[in-house]
Amino acid sequence: MAIENGTYIKLSYTGSVNGVPFDTTDAEVAKTAGIFREKAMYGPSIVKVGAGHLLPGVDQDLAGKEIGKEYTLVVPAEKAFGEHKKEELKAIDKKAFEKKPELFERVTIEGRDGVVVNKVGSRYIVDFNHPLAGQDVAYVYTIEGVVEDDAEKLAGMIKLLTGRDMKVDAGDKTFVSIEVPAMMSMYNQNWLMTQYMVSQEAFALFTEIENVKFVESFPRPNYKTEEETAPAEEQAAE
Repeated sequence: MAIENGTYIKLSYTGSVNGVPFDTTDAEVAKTAGIFREKAMYGPSIVKVGAGHLLPGVDQDLAGKEIGKEYTLVVPAEKAFGEHKKEELKAIDKKAFEKKPELFERVTIEGRDGVVVNKVGSRYIVDFNHPLAGQDVAYVYTIEGVVEDDAEKLAGMIKLLTGRDMKVDAGDKTFVSIEVPAMMSMYNQNWLMTQYMVSQEAFALFTEIENVKFVESFPRPNYKTEEETAPAEEQAAE
């Protein structure tokens, strides 16, 4: 079965530059490469082919491929993280920094991430290009399978957008319910926009529903009263 644009698939992949992985769905590869993140969710990603969920060069390569086969490709810079642009090197006055930055330190200026690459007088030169801009990247990937269930598709899109697993309940024909982790808006500053994007995806998948409900639950804190803690403290003192 050849994959077509618009198909939801489960994709395993590893991206590398000069043989050094920088992104992967495989936890063991991440550990070996020294890029493992404790809070990251490893395993195949659910993506929609042709929807721009991946680098352009990878996304465009998926159509026509077979399930279960391993593919290798080299993505040129312009279809990966873009060319390195001189105009993205900005001179920033030292007053814009909360503390004196070090050379090659990553900084955030007005919501943009960059790297301090030089200092000229009272100004620091910050490179706002992507760290891999201007470089060709290699990818090894396998299409593990096709996703048919609409609730699983939506859950996959949510994970892609937030990096979190959320339960999707599509049992009611009039609405879809999504269980949201407590305090999500505090952990994700873009959560309001993400909610809109998720809801539009839900309406596209479930054409008969009228509403998308985001259910956020707050468990009762396990606080102990003074009466409850006193006996334990007395026993410990003995």
